Amino acid sequence: MTRRRFLFVGEQRSPRAIRMGVRLEDGRLAGRSLFDALITCGVDPTRHLYCNIFEGHGRLIVHRSERAGLTIVGLGRKVQQELVRLRIPHRALVHPAARGSIRKKARYASHVQTVLFAAR
Repeated sequence: MTRRRFLFVGEQRSPRAIRMGVRLEDGRLAGRSLFDALITCGVDPTRHLYCNIFEGHGRLIVHRSERAGLTIVGLGRKVQQELVRLRIPHRALVHPAARGSIRKKARYASHVQTVLFAAR
């Protein structure tokens, strides 16, 4: 559907993700909801990049990706606040592990579609 490249920026891995040895780009735990929504929108999740802003070189990866022309997508409020603080233009996506009505697959997929592909 799109040739645009995204960098999906999370906060940090959960203790469970660390124990399981998985990351957002593996499509497990919170990544599964994101991957399901992307696939529903016609986006191949394996063709995009992922990082956690509060881990390792996360901030450096974000800066380099922004300079390289990738569209930065902040997952959740804490990440979005940090991206604002760093003056990184980004799209604000509800975190894929959010609770409430957004948790329904169709509703989250619709939100992802709107955030990623709405005219800017």
